[in-house]
Amino acid sequence: MKFTWVHSFTGVFCYLAVFSTQGEVIYHQTMTPSWLEAHASYLNSFRTATAEKLTFNVASVDHGVLLKVPMIPPGVLRSSTPLTIEITVGNEVSIGKNSDSDISYGVSDGIRFLGFETCDRRNYNFKSPCYGVEGLSGSTLTSFRYSAFTPKPTDSFYPGQFVFTLKLDERWGSCYTAHDGGFVKIAGYNNRLMLTKGLTLEVYKEHGDRVAIKYIKVVIIQDNA
Repeated sequence: MKFTWVHSFTGVFCYLAVFSTQGEVIYHQTMTPSWLEAHASYLNSFRTATAEKLTFNVASVDHGVLLKVPMIPPGVLRSSTPLTIEITVGNEVSIGKNSDSDISYGVSDGIRFLGFETCDRRNYNFKSPCYGVEGLSGSTLTSFRYSAFTPKPTDSFYPGQFVFTLKLDERWGSCYTAHDGGFVKIAGYNNRLMLTKGLTLEVYKEHGDRVAIKYIKVVIIQDNA
C-alpha cells in the first residue's frame, strides 16, 4: 500500500492528508492537556491544568462549553463530502466513578453540534455509559436532544476511555467502551452539519459536575465514494 503525506499549516489549523485504499485522513491530532491549553479556545475558567489532566470544576452555567478546537476551516469541504470522524477520549476514572461527571464530546459547524455524552458510574443503573446528544452550539449547548439511554451493558465499572465514531453524511454515530468485552452504543441524529462552514471539536458539561480530561485524539477521514 502506498501512502503520500502532505502537510500544510494555516494559523491553528493543521492538515494531514494520508492517501490509502480506505480513504484520506484530512485531520489527525492528539490533544494533551498542555496542547489544549495552548490551542483550544473558549477554555472554561473553572479549570486547573497539570501534565496529566485538565480538570474542570463545578461552574454556574449549565451545559457550558469547556473548550473548542477548530479543525477544518470554512470553505475546504463540500456539503456532500463523505466523512468519518473518530474521537478517542480519556477521562479521569477516580472522578467518573465517584462524582457527578457528565461530559459531552462532539463536532460542530458553528451552528449545530453532534456527539456523545458520557455519564458517571452513578447513572449506570438506568443509563448506558454513553449516548448520543445533539443541539445548538455556542457558549452553552442549547435545544439539545439525547438519544435513547438504553440498552446498557451488564458491567458497571467506569471505563475511563471512550471511542466515538461519527458518520456525518449518514447522521449516524457509535460509542465503544470496554464493558462486556466490548460494548457499542448506536445513535441516530435528526440534523446534519453544514460541512462547508468547517468543523470544530467542542466539549460541554453540566454545571454541577466535575470532569477531568487526560487526552482527546481526533481523526477525520474523507471516505472513498
